[in-house]
Order: sequence, then structure tokens, then C-alpha cells
Amino acid sequence: MMLSKSKYVRGTNCPKSLWLYVYKKDQQVISESTQLVFSRGTDVGKLAQEYFPNGKLAVLEDYPNAESAKRTQEFIQQGFETIYEATFIFDNTLVAVDILHRENGKWSFYEVKSTNSTKPQHLIDVAVQYYVLVGSGLQVGNAYLMHFNRDYVRMGDINVKELFIADSILQEVLQKQTEVKENIPLLLFMLQGQEPTIEMGNYCHDPYECDFQEYCKSFIAKVEPVELSSLPIVNEVEVRRFVNTIEYPVCHLDFETIMPGVPIFNESRPYQQIPFQYSLHFQESKESEIKHYAYLAPSDLNIDPRFGLIKQMIEELKDAKTILVYNIAFERTRIKELMRDFPEFENELQSIDDRLMDLIIPFRKKFYRTETMEGSSSIKKVLPALCPDLSYNELEIGNGMDASNAFLDLYYTNDEKYKENVRQNLLNYCHLDTLAMVKILEVLNNV
Repeated sequence: MMLSKSKYVRGTNCPKSLWLYVYKKDQQVISESTQLVFSRGTDVGKLAQEYFPNGKLAVLEDYPNAESAKRTQEFIQQGFETIYEATFIFDNTLVAVDILHRENGKWSFYEVKSTNSTKPQHLIDVAVQYYVLVGSGLQVGNAYLMHFNRDYVRMGDINVKELFIADSILQEVLQKQTEVKENIPLLLFMLQGQEPTIEMGNYCHDPYECDFQEYCKSFIAKVEPVELSSLPIVNEVEVRRFVNTIEYPVCHLDFETIMPGVPIFNESRPYQQIPFQYSLHFQESKESEIKHYAYLAPSDLNIDPRFGLIKQMIEELKDAKTILVYNIAFERTRIKELMRDFPEFENELQSIDDRLMDLIIPFRKKFYRTETMEGSSSIKKVLPALCPDLSYNELEIGNGMDASNAFLDLYYTNDEKYKENVRQNLLNYCHLDTLAMVKILEVLNNV
């Protein structure tokens, strides 16, 4: 039995998760969004190699193994100064470091993460690598966590030296060496026994979503759900005060965004939320017909989705006196970012920002509530409570994360039929977001 870096990290977070990974991997459930994170993380690792170009790749197979470790030693003996996926084995533990680079007569190694900062869980990852490398006899001078530079702004081709920041975390890693040395035999011993009995807890979600949650949930005794009342509890005075502040014409607005780690477009940053779509329901007066407008950017890497969105949005919102959004911080932040990145539209975008109003207020302040909302003001809870005939459950795309991932995927497929289907599903989802706001306002108007 041998541990790997990922097995060690998994086991220190939850020994049962490691045991299940080794013996009941068929019970593992990996969501599509998690799978996308894994694949994009691999792409980031390859991009980071350009930080130290012309290195030798030690892992030629799909995963590091004894052959990779042998190849690494050969590269070291041959005098290569940069090795990618350098593999080492010590104390029944195998690790492959993303980048091994020789500096000032000693080796430094770099763990690459597709995040905007060094996080506590990364220290565990790097600590076990350091333990194995030093145990293998390597002279290690420094340990780095390489992540995105949140202040990097793309202009033209990606500048890898500016995109990434390398934080030295050697001192923190050194403090964890005794812990690593003690944990390895404990985890290996645990794997020789029966499935550990461990109750579900915060570690099922933090720092990562465990992919064996469904298995563990299956052993929890099912509790009959308590029937919650849909009868509204309403502060009529406050609800009426709120709706009376709404000036017509009214627009209901909702954005969808993508958050690529590596910036795709000029004037964008790592993990910046880039609006690519909006839905807008417009009503001249309380009695007038409601009109719907939508924008969905072309799925073309040569076209920044924000430019067309801004121009169309300005035109379609010009006559609205009130622009209703649900949870104003999101749309307001996106508009401020658009003003920063496209200053030529600053005045028009500021005008939109000035007219924003938050439809969540009556529910967040509990002016209107039902037991079925379970104390939440999320539109996913409010909508079924107020308008049970409307539901996200029947949609192919039913939440913002799925919408974001679906649109990102369109950039990398040539299947036109697939593109057409996804684009229609995106339009359907975003349309429901603003239609939901229309229906919620109707309920409030009738209080």
C-alpha cells in the first residue's frame, strides 16, 4: 500500500474518505462542475510551466509512478535544471511536484494552484511534498505556492510572468513536518483495517466538497419532513411602502457571468466575473403589457461578450425609471467593473447604476415571509412560495454555475447543433430569472 499526495490530503481531511477512495471507488460521485475544475486545473498547470520554459517532463503516463520517479533521477543526474511533474517516493508515499527548478545550487519546487491566493489547505499539500523530497535525499532550498496574480490585467497575449505569483511558504511547511511524519503511518495503518466509522460534518464540504457524500448520506436514518406552511406572514405597511417607491417604467434585469481563471479577453483579470448574458422584462406602467428583451453573446473567443452587452443594455434600459434586480450587490458590482474596464460608457453605466433597486428587500427584512421559505430570501426559495406554478426544476440549466460552465464550454466546441441547444437553454434559464421577478412584484403589488 502506498499513499500519494492527493491521498494524503484526502486522508488528513477525512480518513473515511480516503478508505472509500481506496476500497469503494465505485461509490464516488464527481459532479460535472468539479470535473471541470479538475480539467481547468490541469490546463493551468501546463500554462505555469512556461514560467520556467524548456524543462523535462518526468510523467509520460497518465499518472506518476515508479517509472516517473526513475526518470526524475535520471534527469537530475543529467544536469537538467527544470523538471515538470518531478516524481519522488519516500516512506511509502509518492508525490509529483508541478515544477522542480534548480536555483543557487539547491532545488526549489512549485505547487501550482488555480486560485487567486495561497490558502490554508495548500500548506498540507506542499508539506507532504517537502517531506518526501527531503526524505529522498534532495537538497531543497525553497517551497513555493504558485497562484494567479489577482491584479493582473490581460492586454494582448498572456504574460505568464505577470499572470502568476509564487509565494514562498517554506517556513509554514517546515512547521508541518512532524505532523506529516506522524500522519503517514497512521493513514497507512487505517487502510489496513475496516471502513472507519466517522459521522458526517463540516469536513464533508470544507475545504472541498467530498465526492463520497452520497454514500455516507445513504446510512443516515431518513427523517420524515415537517410540512411547512405556505401561508404568508406579511407586514402590509412596509410592503406597500416598498412598492410605492417603485417608479414606472420598470425593468427587471438579471446578468449571467463566466469566471475564467486565466483571463480570456483584454481588460479582464483572473476569475473576474464577465457578463455574457442578460434578461430584461420591461413594463411601461402597472397596467401595460410586459415586454421581454435578451442578450446572449456570441460564443467566439475573438469577441469580448461585454462590449455588445453594454451597448444593447444601455439602449434597452434608457427609458426605465426603476431597474429592479434581485440581490443588488451582484449587478451593481458587475456594472462598476464594466465602468472601470470600458470608461467610454461610464456615464451611461452610472445612470443604470443610479436607477437600480433591490427586489430582495421585502424578503430579506422579513416584511413578507412563509414557513416554506425556511428563513431564506433566495429567489430559489421565494419564487416557489409565491408562485408555485413557476419552477427551475424543469430547466436543462437551473442555476448560475451551470449557466456559466455551459457558456464557457461553447468556446471550445464545434458542434453547431449542441451550441444551438445550449444557447436556447441559457436563454430559457435567464428568462425565468427575470420573469420570476415580474411575478414576485405582482404578488407584492396585490398586498
